[in-house]
Amino acid sequence: MKTILKIFLLISLFVCSIGTINAQYPKKRITSDIHVGLNLAGMDIKNENTYKQAKVGVHIGFNVNYKFWSNMQLQTGLFVTKKGLKRHIHTLEKNGDISVTTYDGYYNATGNYIQMPFNLGYELYFTKSWAFNINGGLYAAYGYKGTGTTSSVTVISDNIGKPVVTTVPEVEFESFTPDRWRRFDYGLNAKVGLVYDIYTINIGYEYGLYNIAYTGPELKNRNFFVSFGFRF
Repeated sequence: MKTILKIFLLISLFVCSIGTINAQYPKKRITSDIHVGLNLAGMDIKNENTYKQAKVGVHIGFNVNYKFWSNMQLQTGLFVTKKGLKRHIHTLEKNGDISVTTYDGYYNATGNYIQMPFNLGYELYFTKSWAFNINGGLYAAYGYKGTGTTSSVTVISDNIGKPVVTTVPEVEFESFTPDRWRRFDYGLNAKVGLVYDIYTINIGYEYGLYNIAYTGPELKNRNFFVSFGFRF
């Protein structure tokens, strides 16, 4: 948390230091950006935040920026984005000096969403071609499709005979069902970006606030993303 506060403080000082320079450069009232990028998604699992791995996905979409006062802007858009949850549960249990039980469970589930951001932002041009922006607010999403797989391997070994291996073969399932995930999701999002001429790059984070699990522990989406795009 202290590191995040330091980063935002440095960004604020940077914005203040060059804000006066920005006044001499013309800027459009309305702009739009097309984005394509990479997700590193996951979920917060209440009381079970272990054995998680990054779930790689992609996103594509566009946003519209409206400068309503000086460099302040409102931002919204529409995106298709792939999130989900990936886990490799590995446990080892010793049964005294008799045997050792090793368990490996694999869970990999995807959620494809249509998502809209509702952000308040600040953008300034510090040259005629270079601009910096920071945007943050809420997002709302609807899961339209999702699938997953689960499997496991249990090995019981001792010093007497061959290990006993029990394999549960891979099983496919639908993510958005009444016994798994809810389709609706909402949360917070924030991102920083650079614009050069018509090219853009953004880095951001999405923090889900809604429990998407129908049953079991609470699940809330988390997503770090990087995107590249074009402005027009």
